[in-house]
Amino acid sequence: MTIADTIYQHVKALPPSKALEVLHFVEFLESKSDATPEPSANEALAAFLKSLPVGRRSDADINAEFQTMRDEWDQP
Repeated sequence: MTIADTIYQHVKALPPSKALEVLHFVEFLESKSDATPEPSANEALAAFLKSLPVGRRSDADINAEFQTMRDEWDQP
């Protein structure tokens, strides 16, 4: 039995409203483009983590940046 046959057997047993939902879902899947698959969540996360400036600034640089922000906030 093929996948299409198995799906057909399941859909045949559904009430019409549920079968219509299945049809809409199939039409949705058909409308999706397979040409450009999105990167997996792990690949996207890895790319994001590599873009972070970890280890590129010293503690003194970070503290100076925070102090500048504090000074700006304290100004009336």
